[in-house]
Amino acid sequence: MINILKSISSGIVFAFLYLFIVFVSPIILMLMGYTNIFSSPALVGEYLYIIEIKNQTFSSEATIFGCILSFVVGLIIHFFLNLLIASFKKGRK
Repeated sequence: MINILKSISSGIVFAFLYLFIVFVSPIILMLMGYTNIFSSPALVGEYLYIIEIKNQTFSSEATIFGCILSFVVGLIIHFFLNLLIASFKKGRK
């Protein structure tokens, strides 16, 4: 039960990291001098995020698909790291 809660919290951390990156990146791009950008990458027909910068205005949109995908990636990384750590501990004995 504790392992499931830890994996879910790891997925949630990755989802919040995704949200933070999507909402902060237009500000960083504007500070770097980019003034005309439109980015909306898609995976299997669904957008991961939408970022648009025109002159001195910007908009960024995190999509549900991007949040779900980052949550799943967080779960996979958590379980992979647990498997890797367990194999190292088993090898030392």
